[in-house]
Amino acid sequence: MAIIAGIKQWIADLSGILFPRLCEVCDKPLVHGEDFICLECRVNMPLCDIHRDNFNSIHQRLMRKVPIERAAAYFHYHRESPYTNLIMSAKYRGRPIIIRKLGAEFARKIKPDGFFDGIDAIIPVPMHPSKKHRRGYNQAEILAMGLHDQTALPILSNLIATRPHSTQTRKNAYRRWLNAQHTYKLNHPEQLTGLHILLVDDVITTGSTLMACCKAIHSACPSAHISILTLAATQLQ
Repeated sequence: MAIIAGIKQWIADLSGILFPRLCEVCDKPLVHGEDFICLECRVNMPLCDIHRDNFNSIHQRLMRKVPIERAAAYFHYHRESPYTNLIMSAKYRGRPIIIRKLGAEFARKIKPDGFFDGIDAIIPVPMHPSKKHRRGYNQAEILAMGLHDQTALPILSNLIATRPHSTQTRKNAYRRWLNAQHTYKLNHPEQLTGLHILLVDDVITTGSTLMACCKAIHSACPSAHISILTLAATQLQ
């Protein structure tokens, strides 16, 4: 067994030389024990740490339009920051595993603080089938899988996107809101009666997408309670 383990390690080392694993943030080669982010980038990661706040920046974006319970985001999102590479690689460069790992990592961090207590199920922000077919996956569903890995909460698919809409990237607040209107619908609302739902997405900017999803849920099932979790969040201006 020791010989086999030694051969496997030698193959891994050789593979690392020929095809080095690189940090998704800074592009530096990863060393043994590092996984998709180097230690230096982990130490400097711009964490939000807002999940303990009963009225944090996510509440401020959404509460005037839709009631939400808890809200959490892993790290701050700035377009010029190298940490946006984590989202970009997952969404557009065929690396969805990054979002699943980050989701599991984040859940592990906030679970001891009771963030998931009383939550009954996870609902990812849906993607229209045509867009999902082109991309190959919905990053919000991948995030939900990462959260499930740590919480064992069921993932529901009751919320659907009824029409395709263009990407929200580089749209201003009004155009984001306009783009998300009348996009989402709740199937079988009776299944969510009285449940506490965790609605998840990769990034929150203006909150227009999450707001539209919350409205679709509340309109069809007023007794449902909603909390929000995203991997990244832009800072309020």
